[in-house]
Amino acid sequence: MNILKKLFSRSSNTKADTSAKSKQNHSFNQEYDLYNNQRIDDFKKRYNLTTIEGIRAIPVQEAKRYPDGGRSVVYMPEQILNRQATEYKKDGKFDLAIECLKKANEIYPYSFYNYKRDDYERVVRLMIDAKRFGEAKTEHTRLDSLYGTGEKELYELQQLSEDKKEYQQTIIEPYKAENKEREQYYWLLENASSVVPKSFAGYRRMKKQNTENYKKIVYEVSNRGFNVDNLTFWG
Repeated sequence: MNILKKLFSRSSNTKADTSAKSKQNHSFNQEYDLYNNQRIDDFKKRYNLTTIEGIRAIPVQEAKRYPDGGRSVVYMPEQILNRQATEYKKDGKFDLAIECLKKANEIYPYSFYNYKRDDYERVVRLMIDAKRFGEAKTEHTRLDSLYGTGEKELYELQQLSEDKKEYQQTIIEPYKAENKEREQYYWLLENASSVVPKSFAGYRRMKKQNTENYKKIVYEVSNRGFNVDNLTFWG
């Protein structure tokens, strides 16, 4: 009987401990969210994110308010702008979404946090979603000249890898293959939008499976004197 009492006692204590930890975690999460939301609200009160002029007026020095990264990346100005861009995109407000990402790109170099070349490229992809192809090409070229290409960035990181051959096979080659297919997809969006799927992921999937719809794309492109695998978008 004593053994059973001890077992039940331990079980009861364990449940109590679990409940206490759960309450502590819940309390921490509430405080964490409250802290972040207060700073996000403060940012939005100081800057008008509802107009192009207001977004452009945000100084890049805003990032320098958090030289140590603050207590959370969530309320960093560039992250606020990224989330706002997502909301504007959902609402079809591409002009405002693009301005948010342009401003985020301006702030990235001053941030405590490090951002990759692909982070900068998000604005280019949004321009393509908005069918602003010429602007996307210009911005892509400008970003390459300022920060280098994503491929170059990976080759630099490869030098820090212990197994450079594995890094080449598992990181760089898949990245190059994806970029090649992405460029094909962008060309199709600009020049043959009637046959192209709505998403890049959809295009990659149909190409990999060689579906009937993909064969129609190949046929359409071939009739125009091009080969799908050789399509280029950036020029």
